[in-house]
Amino acid sequence: MKQLIIGIMSDTHDHVDNTLKAIDVFIERKVERIIHLGDIISPFIPRFIKRKLDEKNYNVDLVTVLGNNDGDVYLLSKIYSEYGWILLSNPSIIEIENKKFYIMHGFNGVDFTEKIAKALLEKLDVNGVLYGHTHRLKKEYFNNKLLLNPGEVCGYLTGKSTIAILDTDTLTVEIIEL
Repeated sequence: MKQLIIGIMSDTHDHVDNTLKAIDVFIERKVERIIHLGDIISPFIPRFIKRKLDEKNYNVDLVTVLGNNDGDVYLLSKIYSEYGWILLSNPSIIEIENKKFYIMHGFNGVDFTEKIAKALLEKLDVNGVLYGHTHRLKKEYFNNKLLLNPGEVCGYLTGKSTIAILDTDTLTVEIIEL
């Protein structure tokens, strides 16, 4: 089985500087795919991401699941389509190198989202559940399955801007503070 290194982020909330710092780290770490777990907010954020990737001559797929605060979904969809990226309107199971991950933003409050994420991990035939919404960093393993919230890129609620690097072969995760 091939090992892939995946960059995972969430809750950028239009924070351009931190978003671009995250992209710089992903490029430096040579991630082969980026997963954004929602709350991009404005369509200009994917444009900034694309510009940064082009400046560094770095080609990478971006898969995003919409969050509860994402604004102009029509324009976001158009931009993602133009770049050949994937924008998911609903939580979904994605497969990466024979590993399945349920990706979602979140629902209602922090406790509810965390309970839903853990229940999904227990019930679904997946290797991991990746979620955002709570802005809280969480990395846990249950029965060799990964439960991960990379925290928030924006840093607005916790004062920390964090992202995650996932090795799909071993399911190990490195948390990086920007």
